Amino acid sequence: MAVPKAKRLPASGRSPETIPTTTLTPCSLSADASPSDPEVLRTLYSVLLKTRMLEERVLALSRAGRIPGVGVPGLGGEATEVGACIGLQPDDSFCSSQPKLAMQVVLGTPLEQVLARLLRPRKNSPTREAGNGSSQVRVLPTTATLSGQFDIAAGVALAYRQLAKPNVVVALADDGLAALGFWHEAASMASRHRLPIIFMVENCAQSHTGGASPFFADEDLRDRAEAYGMPGITVDGNDIVAVWRVTQESIHRARCGAGPTLIECRTWRWHAEADNPSANGPSRSKLLRQNDPLHHMEHYMQKRKLWKQAWRDKLVTDYRSALAAAVV
Repeated sequence: MAVPKAKRLPASGRSPETIPTTTLTPCSLSADASPSDPEVLRTLYSVLLKTRMLEERVLALSRAGRIPGVGVPGLGGEATEVGACIGLQPDDSFCSSQPKLAMQVVLGTPLEQVLARLLRPRKNSPTREAGNGSSQVRVLPTTATLSGQFDIAAGVALAYRQLAKPNVVVALADDGLAALGFWHEAASMASRHRLPIIFMVENCAQSHTGGASPFFADEDLRDRAEAYGMPGITVDGNDIVAVWRVTQESIHRARCGAGPTLIECRTWRWHAEADNPSANGPSRSKLLRQNDPLHHMEHYMQKRKLWKQAWRDKLVTDYRSALAAAVV
């Protein structure tokens, strides 16, 4: 799919013509992509890696005080975010409770454009995050409340159904199963009209005391989903292949008219203080490595003899250069 060229942004002491435009190739996977295809696995890993590097750059800029009014991002949820959106097709819609950098990597949005929205939000805040009309996934605007987010997503899905369009909506909430306390109206409408929507919630262990989630039983999720007449699925949110496959199956089900699905992704996020030792068990750094989606995917590819360190190093070098060129 075509990617629009970013507008050149003037900077003091530099003419607009001297600022490079780092346009990246879109990374959406086709609807019939196979998890046994080596190129599919390489694409999943490369998007995962680029999303992590972009988040780390945003974290560094935030610490330096260059990004006003933006909270310090957590790391570790990239597999859930990438898996939720990488399989969406043109004219499908994606919404989330917070803007997701993974979506911009998947779309191939120019890095200058992504960072400009953060560095100069007042001057460079577009009304739409995905700006290529009908040729890209539609990114819905974030709302002030989770109920508003779910309701808008359900409304778009209803429009797809009424217009007989073969498109779907993925709604991702990163506030855990507690987010489902706000989804009654959207879930009721989605179930009643068999809407093509996938509700995804990110249940993060690190957000709870002691690093454990209060939601231990899968039955809790199934009960919530079955109460509205839809399937509920729990998946390892640190496993990019698992999240992508479950999401793809749910998207296919929605396109076929079978209605909505609820997916719970159990993840492990961390912040800058994550390397501090844990008083009640293994060191925090060891736990993080065990739950790092990048480490998980590297191991997955090694077992299939698809891993080459030189390939990863080139990805890192190229993307690091692109990030450096994008910060002006």
